[in-house]
Amino acid sequence: MSFVTEFDDGSTLLPYGDNPQGRIVYAGDGFMSAHLWNPDTHVEGTNSRDDPSYFSNCGEWSIEGTFVRHRVHAATDASWAGQDKLRTMTTVGEFLELTAEEVVFGESKDEVFWFGSA
Repeated sequence: MSFVTEFDDGSTLLPYGDNPQGRIVYAGDGFMSAHLWNPDTHVEGTNSRDDPSYFSNCGEWSIEGTFVRHRVHAATDASWAGQDKLRTMTTVGEFLELTAEEVVFGESKDEVFWFGSA
């Protein structure tokens, strides 16, 4: 799995390090959960709210053409709750690529997630 943030100026950031770990589950009943973490910096017993090396969210999901919509019910970043997050879906070999365009601090960025398909 990889997680890369790409900024408009071409610079990149690896917010979960060189070897991020993660799981995303799309259940048949329309619910999903996603977990991302940096195994190199996570401190056992740390409250996830205070730990930038871990992020999770859960909610409902639906397919809309080449997009998947996540309607977030809960997340480690409480500001995500109640929001819809639209992701472009692409399969690359045995991997699922989810790409999101977000605006952070006035700059556009793309977040790219790769998950091995099941």
